[in-house]
Amino acid sequence: MSTEVRHVRTEELLTRVRAAAGGAEPMNDMAPLIESVELTTQHILRQFMADTEYDVEMPPPTREKIAGALNVYIGGLARMRQASLDQDPRALSMSVDEAERNVNSVRSAQTEHHSTLAQGVTVFPFLNRLLTHYALARAGGDRTRLMSLLQEAPSFVHWLRFEMAGRQVSPMAAQQVYHLQQLLDAVRTTVQSGGPLPDIQPDLTQLAPQLAVMLEEPLRPGAEKGPTPISAVNRVFQALETCTGEDDEVDFLLTVLSQCRTSLRSVVPPGGMLEAMRRLNFVLNSLDKMEHCLRERTAFEELVAAAGQLEASSKTLAAAVTTAAPKATHQPIPSNPNTKGLPVIFASVLDAGYAFLDGLCDASTVRAAAQHLDTAASKMQKESAAIPQGDSRLDAIQEGLELMREASETLRGLAASGNANMLEFARTQCRQAIERLEVAGVIKGIF
Repeated sequence: MSTEVRHVRTEELLTRVRAAAGGAEPMNDMAPLIESVELTTQHILRQFMADTEYDVEMPPPTREKIAGALNVYIGGLARMRQASLDQDPRALSMSVDEAERNVNSVRSAQTEHHSTLAQGVTVFPFLNRLLTHYALARAGGDRTRLMSLLQEAPSFVHWLRFEMAGRQVSPMAAQQVYHLQQLLDAVRTTVQSGGPLPDIQPDLTQLAPQLAVMLEEPLRPGAEKGPTPISAVNRVFQALETCTGEDDEVDFLLTVLSQCRTSLRSVVPPGGMLEAMRRLNFVLNSLDKMEHCLRERTAFEELVAAAGQLEASSKTLAAAVTTAAPKATHQPIPSNPNTKGLPVIFASVLDAGYAFLDGLCDASTVRAAAQHLDTAASKMQKESAAIPQGDSRLDAIQEGLELMREASETLRGLAASGNANMLEFARTQCRQAIERLEVAGVIKGIF
C-alpha cells in the first residue's frame, strides 16, 4: 500500500462506498479512499496502544475492548478495499454493512470508557480524573500527566460558567465557580513549583455537589435558541458569540465543537438514514473548518465563512432527519422479563432499551428514557441536600446517583449504536445503583 495518508472522515467513506456499490460512482475509485482510512486507523490504533499502556484511566479490559474493535474495523476495511478492486457490488455493499457495525462497536466501546470516567467522588469526570492523578503525584509519582490535565482546568471552569449562564441560578453560583477556579489555580501553582501537595479532596468534594445541584436548575427561557433547529449546533454559536480570542475561551470553543460532533453522530449513526448521513458529512466538514480556523488563528473572515456553512448545512441536516424519520406510533413500551421486580424508574428505562433492540421503538425513545433517568437522579440529588453533612447515608446515595447517571450515558450509547452489550452494561449499572440506594434506605428493590 502507498504511504501517503489523506484524512477521510468515516461518514464520507461509508456514503461514497455505498454509492459506488449502487453504481453511482466507479468502484475502482474507492480503493485509494479505503486505503487511506486503513492507514489512518492503523496509526490511530498504534498511537492508542502507546498512549494507554500505563494510563490509570484506562483499565486493561477497556483498553483491550477498544483495541479489539479497532482491529476488527481494520480487517473489514481490507475486505472492503478488495471488493472494490474486484468490482463486486454485492461484496462491496456487504462490506459497508460490516463497516457500519464495526464503527458503531468502536464508538460504543469509547462511550463505555467515557462513562467509567464519571465514576469517583464527584459527578464531574474532569474532577475525578484530576483527583486520580493528584493522588498519584502526591504519593511521589510523576507529575507530568497531572500538569497536562491542569492545562484543561480553565476550559472546565469556562464550561461551568457557560452552563450557569443559561440556567436560573442564584448569584451564589458564580461565587462557587470562582472558589473552584481559585482552588485549581493554587493547585497548578503548587504542582509547577515542585513543592509538597496538600490534600484537596475535601475541598473538591464539598464544592462539587453544590455545583452539580446548580447545574440541574431549569434552563432560562430561550437558552437553547439559535440560528438552527439543532441545539448542539446552537451551543457552538453561543460559545462563538462570547469568544474574545483569549486562549482559554478558544480552548472552550474547541471543546464545544468536539461535543457537537459527538452529539450529531449519536443522532445519525452509521447504518442509519443514508441521505441524513450525507448531510451530516457536510456539517462535520463545517465543524472541521471552524476548528482549523481556531487552531491556526486564521483571518476572522475565514471563521465567519465556516460558521455560515455550519448554519446552512445544519438546517439541511435537520430537514433530512425530519423527512426520513419514521412517524411516531405512540405504542406502549412492553415490560421485559429481564426487568421484572426492579423499581419502576429503572424498569421503565431498561424496558425502552429492550423494546428498541426488538424493533418496537426508535432511538429517540431510548434517549428520552436516558433523560428520564437523569432527571430522577437530579431530583434525588436535590432531596439529599436536606440530609445533614456527616450522615453515613450520603456516600451510598452519592454512589447510587453516579451509577444512575452512568447508566443514562450508556443508554445514549445504545441509542447511537444498537449494541446489545451496552444494554446489559446499563442493566448492571442500574442494579448497582439500586443496591447502593437500598443501603442508604432510599428505595427498595426486588430481584
